[in-house]
Amino acid sequence: MQSQRFIADAPQNNLINKIIYNLIADGQDYSRNMVIFPNRRPAHFLRKELAKEIQTSFIPPVIFSIDDFIDHVYEHENKDIKLDALDAVSILYKLQRESSSPIGERNFLEPDSFFPLGLKIYSDIEELFIEKIPLSQVKEIDQLVADIPTQTLNRLKKLSYFYKEFYEKTTELGYSSRSSRYRKVSEQIKNYRFSEFERIILAGFFALTRSEKDIFKNMLSRDNTLLIFKDGTGIGERLAEIGINYKSACSEGLSLEIHFYSSPDTHGQVFGLSRLIKNEIERGSHLDEKSLAALPSSDTLFPVIHNCLSLLSPDSYNISMGYPLHRTPIFGFINNLMELVTSINDDKVYIPDYLRFVLHPYIKNIHLDNKIELTRIIFHTIEDELSAKRMNTFLSLWEIENDEKLLNIIFDKFTESGENISKEKISNHIKTIHEKTINKFTFFRDTRDFSEKCRELLLYIYNESTARLHPLFYPFSEAFLDSLQRIDKSLIKDISFSDTKGYFTFFRRYIMTCDTPFEGTPLRGLQVLGFLETRNLSFDNVYMLDVNEDILPAANKEKSLIPFMARKNLGLPTYIDSDKIFEYYFEILLKGAKNVHIFFVENDSADKSRFIEKMLWEMQKKDCQLDSKRYIKSIQYDVSLRNPAPKKIIKTGKVIEALQDFTYSASALDSYLVCGLRFYYNHILDLQKKQEITGDFEKSDIGSLVHNALQKYFKQRKGENLSEQNLSPADLDNILDSLFKEYFGSEPSGSAYLIKRQIKKHLHELLKKYYIQIVKNNTLKIIDCEYKIDIRVNSYKLKGRLDSIEKRNDKTVIIDYKTSSSPSYYTIRFDKLNIHDRDSWQEYIGSLQLPFYMLLYSESKKIDISNLQGMFLLLGKNIITQKEIELPFFNEESPDMQSYETIKSIIFRLLGEISDSSKPFIPAKNLRKSCPFCDYKNLCGTQWVLSLQ
Repeated sequence: MQSQRFIADAPQNNLINKIIYNLIADGQDYSRNMVIFPNRRPAHFLRKELAKEIQTSFIPPVIFSIDDFIDHVYEHENKDIKLDALDAVSILYKLQRESSSPIGERNFLEPDSFFPLGLKIYSDIEELFIEKIPLSQVKEIDQLVADIPTQTLNRLKKLSYFYKEFYEKTTELGYSSRSSRYRKVSEQIKNYRFSEFERIILAGFFALTRSEKDIFKNMLSRDNTLLIFKDGTGIGERLAEIGINYKSACSEGLSLEIHFYSSPDTHGQVFGLSRLIKNEIERGSHLDEKSLAALPSSDTLFPVIHNCLSLLSPDSYNISMGYPLHRTPIFGFINNLMELVTSINDDKVYIPDYLRFVLHPYIKNIHLDNKIELTRIIFHTIEDELSAKRMNTFLSLWEIENDEKLLNIIFDKFTESGENISKEKISNHIKTIHEKTINKFTFFRDTRDFSEKCRELLLYIYNESTARLHPLFYPFSEAFLDSLQRIDKSLIKDISFSDTKGYFTFFRRYIMTCDTPFEGTPLRGLQVLGFLETRNLSFDNVYMLDVNEDILPAANKEKSLIPFMARKNLGLPTYIDSDKIFEYYFEILLKGAKNVHIFFVENDSADKSRFIEKMLWEMQKKDCQLDSKRYIKSIQYDVSLRNPAPKKIIKTGKVIEALQDFTYSASALDSYLVCGLRFYYNHILDLQKKQEITGDFEKSDIGSLVHNALQKYFKQRKGENLSEQNLSPADLDNILDSLFKEYFGSEPSGSAYLIKRQIKKHLHELLKKYYIQIVKNNTLKIIDCEYKIDIRVNSYKLKGRLDSIEKRNDKTVIIDYKTSSSPSYYTIRFDKLNIHDRDSWQEYIGSLQLPFYMLLYSESKKIDISNLQGMFLLLGKNIITQKEIELPFFNEESPDMQSYETIKSIIFRLLGEISDSSKPFIPAKNLRKSCPFCDYKNLCGTQWVLSLQ
C-alpha cells in the first residue's frame, strides 16, 4: 500500500485541523468530501473549525460516525428494519423456549430471568458475527480450549444454537442487527463506488473488528480514500492488521507538565477541580471550548454540576455524556411504587412502603385546588395517625380513604388554616392519587400495557405535581419515556409475565441498560465529556477526574459467556485489547494538551490507574527519583478531631414562664436527673422522636401491649378480692386476642403471631406463678388500674398515672409494670447515696418513679406513707416468682421511713432547681452513661460518645 494513502499525525497536533487541511474544496463547497469518525462528536468540532477558517457560509462535508456510515450504505440497498436490543432479546427468548435443551435448563424460562442472560447472549453472538467467526468454530470451541469446565462448555454449546438460529430468524422476520449490517457491508463494499465523493477520509480510528478491517482494506485501495490517525502506543500493531506497515515515531514519555492530585474520596476531587476553576475565574481567564473536564465515571457528574459548573454561567459550559437512568430520582420514585405493590398482601398495603411512596416529593406535592401544601398536610397527617398505630402494618387502601376519624382530623387542620374543603373532597383526592398510581400497577395484560401505565404515571406526575419545576425532571422523564417507547415498538411488547413481580424485575433490569443523554452540541465554554467522548478531540486545558484503576481502564467485568482463553483462540477482543484502547486514547488526549490536571481517589478501596503509575515511573526515571509522591499534590480536608462537650442552656424569660405553669411527672424528673439538657429538649421544647412504622417490634410495642392487657384484665376485677378461681387465663387470652385484632387486624401473621404466643405464655405464667401464689396465703384486692393523679404540692403541679393499686392484706401497694428484666435501671442505692453530694444523685438513683408515685398517692388520699409500698414488677424476667420479679421500694421486713424522706427531699430540691431562673440546664456529668442512647445526642453534638456497655 502506498504511503500517501495514510497520514500519521503527531499526538500534540489537532486532528480536526489536519482533516481540514486535506479536504478538497470548490470555493465554499466541501460536499464532495466524506469524513468518517469512530464516534459522532468530532463532527461538531469539524464544522465549527471550518466555519472559523472560512468566515462565511459554506456547504460542509458529509460527516458520519462509523455506525451511521454503515447504516447509510446498508439502507441504500436493503429495506429491512434495524434490530433493537429489546427485539433481539425477545427473539432469543422465543428460541430459548423452543429449544429442546434450553440454556440453564428451567432457570431461564421466564422472560424476567432470561432478560439479563439474553443481553449477554446477544452481545456475544453479535461479536462473533461481526468478527466473522464461522459456526463450525463456535461448535468446536471445546477442542480449542483445554480443561474447560463442563458448565461453561454446556453454555457454549447452547451459544452455537443461538448463533445459528438467531440470524436465520431475524432474516425471516425482516430484521437486521448492527453486526449483520457491518458484515454484509464488508462483504459487498467492493460494489459501492462512492463516485459522488472526490475525497473520503477515515479519521481517528484505532481498534477495528474483522468486518471493519475488510471495509477499510477495500476503501484504502481506492485513490480517493485517505486514512488519518494520531500516532500513539500500539497504533503500529493495529495498522498492520489492515496491511499498513508503520513504525511509530512517537516517543514513550510525556514532555508536558502534568499535575497529579490525590484525594481520599470523590468529593475531594470535585472540590479540587472547583478550586482550579475559581482560580481561573479570579485570574480573568476564559474557559472556552479548548478546556475539557473529562469524567470517566458518570458517578461524578452531579457533584461536578453542583460544585464546579455552578461557578460558571449556564452558557459557558456544555455537557455531553450519558447518565444511568437507574440513578435518577424518577427511577427511585417508580421503584418505591413497585416495592409497595409487591408488598401488597390480601389487598392490603404494607404501611412502611405506603408511607415511603406517598411522602415522596412527586406525590405529596400534587395539586389540590391549585395548592401543593394541602396534599402535604393530608399525607403527613396520615403518617402521624398511622405511626400512632405503628404495630398495625397492613391496611387496605379503602380503609385509608374512608377512615372517618382520619378525615375529620385532616378536615379540622384545613379549617384551622382557612381552607374550605369538604371531607368528601379530601377522600376523593386520596382515592384519585391511589387510582392513578398504586391501583394502576396491580395488574398488567402484557409488557406493552405495563409500559403504557408507566408513561401514564409519569405524565400524571408531570401534569399534577411540582416535579416538572425541577430543572432535570424534563430530560430525565423524556429519557424514561423514550426507553418505555422502545418497549412499545419492540417485539417484547406482547410478552406476558405470570405476576406483577415479573414485570417489575424486567423493568429494573431493562432500565439498568438505559442512559439519559446529556447531548450537548453547543461548542462553547468548558466541555464536560465522558472519556470516550474525547476521542480525536484536542484541548489546551484538560481536567480529568476519577483516573482510578477499574475506571480507567474500565473494570474487567465479564459481560460475556465466552471465557478468556476461548476468546483469545477465536481471535475475539479480550480485556487486554480493551485496556489498550483506553491507553491509546488517554495518551493522545494528554499529549495534545498544554495544561493537564489529573485527579484520582486513593484510599483503602481505590488505587490510582496503571496509566498514572506508568507516567509517574517515566518521570521518576527521567529525574532519577525514587519517591513518586513528590509529583502528587494531596487534597486534604481541614478536619477537627476535637469532641466538644455540650454547653449549658440559660433559662430565658419564655422558659421561666413555661416552668411556672409546668406539671411535673416522674419521667420528667428522671429525665432532669440524668441530664438537664434532655429535660429541656423533651419537656420544655416538646421535641419528640418521630414514630416510624418499620414493621419490626420494639420494646415499647411489647410494653404497650402488656400494659394494656394487664390494665384491662385487672380493671374487670376492680374491687374484688382476687382468688385462684377468678384469675382466669381464658379472660386474659380474650383480651390479648382483642388487642392484637385492634393493633394488627383480624389475622396477625409472621412476627406478630409469634409475639402474641410469647406474650400469652408469659402472662399465663404471671398469673399462675405470681398472682395465684400470692392469693393462696394473702388477701389481695384491686383498688384501681391506670389511676391518674393531678395534684399541687408545695406550689408545684405534679401528675402521675399508676398502673395498678392493690390492697395486700392491710397495706396499699402501688404497682408499676416493667417489661425489662434488669433491676439496675430502677434501683436506688441508699448505701452509697449522699443527699449532700449532688453528683451522687445521678449516679445512684436509678428512677424516682416509685417514691414519686407514693408521694402523689399519699398526698391525694391523705394516707400515711408507712401504710404504703411501691413496687416494680419486672415482667421481662425469664423466671417468674415473687422473689425474682418484685423490686419494692421498702424492705418488707424492716421498712426504712428515713429513706423515703431522703428521696422526698431530693425530689423537691430537684423541683426547686428546675424552677430556679438563675440555674441553667446543665448536661449530664457522665456522658458515656447518658448520651449513647439519648434521642437528643445529635442536638447536643455528643453522637461521638461511646457506651460504657
